[in-house]
Amino acid sequence: MRAKLRHKLHKHNFARENLKDFILGGQDGVVNVLGIVLGVAVATQDSRIVIIAGIAATFAESVSMGAVSYTSSRAQREVYASMRRKSIPVEWESPMRNGIVTLFSTFAGSFVPVAAFFVLPIWPAVWTSLILSTLFLFFMGAVEGSLTKRSKLRSGTELAIIGLVAAIVGYLIGAVLGAHYA
Repeated sequence: MRAKLRHKLHKHNFARENLKDFILGGQDGVVNVLGIVLGVAVATQDSRIVIIAGIAATFAESVSMGAVSYTSSRAQREVYASMRRKSIPVEWESPMRNGIVTLFSTFAGSFVPVAAFFVLPIWPAVWTSLILSTLFLFFMGAVEGSLTKRSKLRSGTELAIIGLVAAIVGYLIGAVLGAHYA
């Protein structure tokens, strides 16, 4: 019984401790890559170029986000260490774990908007990408709401709206630049 309780507590703590990095990476991956692939899709009308741009953005952003999470967590840890030396109580974070969770959640999130372009023609892929990305963001928000005891509907809606705004911006920029440079 104690082992089961300890395991359940560990799983809950892991989710709670990594929520920030999971949401940061996953949301950033979906939102940024969605804006990029929609902009490139409307500008070029070519799924191959969209896939190349989406995959390049996925890898560059995943490494960047993982590194940013690591360095910011490390800096925060150094501030905490200074505070502890002054006898100010603090909680420790693991910069390496933060960086790894952010890297992989960014990577996973980034593939959501790109996936449809591998199997569908350009315009069905645009709409499928938009729908899948919005659903993914809503799901991430609902998970956040569940773990933070907030409304799942409200948290999911907030993340979905953020994604839609980025998608609209990416689409509009792609439309303007595509018309100007095509």
